Amino acid sequence: MYLTVIALRLPPGSELTGHAMLQPAFKASMAVLLAAAAVAHPIGRERRWLVPALLLSATGDWLLAIPWWTWAFVFGLGAFLLAHLCFIGALLPLARQAAPSRGRVAAVVAMCVASAGLLVWFWPHLGKDNLTIPVTVYIVALSAMVCTALLARLPTIWTAVGAVCFAASDSMIGIGRFILGNEALAVPIWWSYAAAEILITAGFFFGREVPDNAAAPTDS
Repeated sequence: MYLTVIALRLPPGSELTGHAMLQPAFKASMAVLLAAAAVAHPIGRERRWLVPALLLSATGDWLLAIPWWTWAFVFGLGAFLLAHLCFIGALLPLARQAAPSRGRVAAVVAMCVASAGLLVWFWPHLGKDNLTIPVTVYIVALSAMVCTALLARLPTIWTAVGAVCFAASDSMIGIGRFILGNEALAVPIWWSYAAAEILITAGFFFGREVPDNAAAPTDS
């Protein structure tokens, strides 16, 4: 909501970060609160991946909110890359539970094609800031996370939808930075990202049957 208010007060495409001292902390607070909620997740194996994923996302939020630091984008990208690897760690056993349906396989193929197309689109613009390797590695990690979420056997589609929202948000970040060269997409980026984090986290909680051998939240 804060970014929406700022966007309404500024010309289209204006930089929306750096307008308040506490803006980075405010931006990161959502993922921190979700991480605090994830501490109560009763399935210990998933909790040990989910909490770090959300804290790393909060770190990425903080870094991307301080554009005056030259390395903020690269380190923010790294934080989110590690977050995706943690999400994969939580989701991978769920994706291996049964053979995927044709619909799931089709969704995975569509995601891979879209990711490849996006990388081809960005490619001519990545060398300018020496971002060819970081962005390529990041897109591979993001695609792997989304594909794992699409294949994961969960009672609801929330985590899968959230993962797709994450990909949409990051795609818009890339379009804004490498194609448009402005912040015109900043508001939809934030709302899509917020929906992604909330839906991914919610999907781990709702409709689940906790196994008898699941670790309690207080277990190490």
